[in-house]
Amino acid sequence: MRPGDRVHVTVNAAMLGYQPGDKGTVLIGPILRKDGGEPFYIVAMDKKSTYRNDTSNTIFCASEIELDI
Repeated sequence: MRPGDRVHVTVNAAMLGYQPGDKGTVLIGPILRKDGGEPFYIVAMDKKSTYRNDTSNTIFCASEIELDI
């Protein structure tokens, strides 16, 4: 995945306030971790989280989102 790609949340997502199938657009990523862990992405979600009201930009691990084809 790369910036501009449309994605949706997978069943593996642990992010509060988003459900599998919720959609967004990748803003930044992949961002590689220094410890070799799973890369992550910053995604502009189409709707704000029901848990947070401050922004729709959310950090997801690579396994928590997939291309929305």
